[in-house]
Amino acid sequence: MYVWMNGRPKIISRRTFAHAREGSWSPLGEPIVPPKSIVAIVFGEDVPIRRFECPAEALLRIKTVTGITMTQAEVLDSVRLQAGNAAGVAAKAASRLASPDATAVAAFENTFRVKHDSSWRAPAPGWSHSRIVRQRFLGVHRLLKSGALLYSCWGRPRGAGGPETSPDYLALAQPGQYWIALGRRYWEANRDGDVDTTTHAFLFAALRAYYGPLLSDAPATLAPPVRMLGNIHCYIQFIANMFNAKLPNWVADNCPKGA
Repeated sequence: MYVWMNGRPKIISRRTFAHAREGSWSPLGEPIVPPKSIVAIVFGEDVPIRRFECPAEALLRIKTVTGITMTQAEVLDSVRLQAGNAAGVAAKAASRLASPDATAVAAFENTFRVKHDSSWRAPAPGWSHSRIVRQRFLGVHRLLKSGALLYSCWGRPRGAGGPETSPDYLALAQPGQYWIALGRRYWEANRDGDVDTTTHAFLFAALRAYYGPLLSDAPATLAPPVRMLGNIHCYIQFIANMFNAKLPNWVADNCPKGA
């Protein structure tokens, strides 16, 4: 399944905060705070990368996209940074859902169109929709921190049908297969400094690898809230809503709107 998420690595400080626009007010007379980059809100974590593929021909293709010559070590450092950002986002989202405040509850209900404490039909009692979503963030955090993932810097890894010459996607993952392949659109976002897309690309792909087919690009024919709770795009949208973070267009276009 293709995930349409979408050099020297441009390191973006996790302390870089956007400034609120002066004189911008809501209809209720409250100041409007513009969304910030997710890495200005959530600290990244250190993640081990024990399996990494980035041959010389891949480096040349990345240079074609970014216009910058990068060594394998520099690409690895860039990948480690963005995967660490994704791990930090997953951990923070799970923490907020442990004891959700009013903002977290509103973001959950507005995104998934279901009460955060409503019942989920599960074998064990006490499970709610929000607990299921929290558990999924915890699971993907464990996966990213485990070092079990194979990262391929350009297209599918060798053991999964690679190498690819023209991977026209952001990131690619398959259910139950612990690898993440980066494509041309990822490196375009990297070139453009779109750290929200590059961070969410890893979170999106790791959710797909760990929880597919429970999570996918859920078809719109499914009845709500199933299509929201099963759509990975909605998990990214929930994060953006909860933290007042920037929402990439590829997320907003693919999380169903309303019932």
